[in-house]
Amino acid sequence: MAKETTVKKNKDYYNELVSVRLFKDNDKYRDDVFVSVNGVGMIVPRGVEVEIPRKYAIALKNSQAQDSFAAQHASELAKNADAAELN
Repeated sequence: MAKETTVKKNKDYYNELVSVRLFKDNDKYRDDVFVSVNGVGMIVPRGVEVEIPRKYAIALKNSQAQDSFAAQHASELAKNADAAELN
């Protein structure tokens, strides 16, 4: 019985609505964002505050962290390649 209660609490937590606002500009970040969790997707508009289930907000946050890490890693690789060329 306790396990069922925990599962319900987790489900309620991840389905709770939270506010998000995605950055918008007139260049790379102008289109709405498609996000999917466990095969169920939704489109999140940019530039306006919207309420979405927490599970989608977490997926968006994780995606932004991965993008940031990838950009930093690519920059370091390019810097190392340039340094190797000079030697």
